[in-house]
Amino acid sequence: MKDKYDVLVIGAGPAGSIAAKTAAEKGLDVLLIEKRQEIGDPVRCAEGVNKECLKKHVEIDKRWICADLKGSCIFSPDGTKIEMAEEISGGEVGYVLERKVFDRALAEHAATAGAEVRVKTRATGLIIEDDFVKGARLMHLGKEYEVRASIVIGADGVESKVGRWAGIDTALKPVDVETCAQYLIAGADINQEYCEFYIGNEMAPGGYVWVFPKGGGKANVGIGILGSKMGKFKPRPVDYLNDFVQKKFPDARIVEMVFGGVPVSGSIEKTSVNGLMLVGDAARQSDPITGGGILNAMDAGKLAAVS
Repeated sequence: MKDKYDVLVIGAGPAGSIAAKTAAEKGLDVLLIEKRQEIGDPVRCAEGVNKECLKKHVEIDKRWICADLKGSCIFSPDGTKIEMAEEISGGEVGYVLERKVFDRALAEHAATAGAEVRVKTRATGLIIEDDFVKGARLMHLGKEYEVRASIVIGADGVESKVGRWAGIDTALKPVDVETCAQYLIAGADINQEYCEFYIGNEMAPGGYVWVFPKGGGKANVGIGILGSKMGKFKPRPVDYLNDFVQKKFPDARIVEMVFGGVPVSGSIEKTSVNGLMLVGDAARQSDPITGGGILNAMDAGKLAAVS
């Protein structure tokens, strides 16, 4: 690891990796860091994306495609079903990804383009001089580094610290967050050609339940509930999810589970300061209606790199 780069990207999710790849393709000296030892893990995502929008960023690789969907089905509280073709189903319908493979592939693309990629490397603070962000202090395998860069791109997710260090207000109110729980289930009778959305306050207050098929009788089944709808004596998202799975997929086996929060506030008012830009969930750039964020993050990462 050197002590000076043109671009330092903090966070190797879709936004960060696309930013690093785009900047490297333009001949810039880029460092992409990820605090975890494995890029793409844990997965906090239903993993659905629109095909045509995805193709604008990457060449499709069957290694990270789990399902090729024909469309979506929306179920109302009274059981009414609305079936929609893929073309009008929105940004989360088309392919269902294997994010663990997809995110690593994006980081590999960045590396192939010329970016230096470092895992198990976390930012511990920013270098700020004369009100300009000049780089960041990093920790890698127990050793501290001071890395300077002409521009820092913060792509460190919904728990972003980079923005706060730079003085950007990234605080979220409960009404601005969907609290989510998701299971990967197997051994169930699942429609592998359509994703499903279930709405209604009795099932998911201020949110919805989703079922995204992943092939081989598997699916991501999850729920998002508006933070303001939760309370000490109210059911948790996982309680609603357990009830749904028991009723809808009584024979299913849970093989993975993830929990997290999704910002649904819309983008924060200020996404940049001198020497720094925020992208993806760090800038609250997920879709405030659906909570989907993969394509928005990739768009933002590319725009940041070309700015």
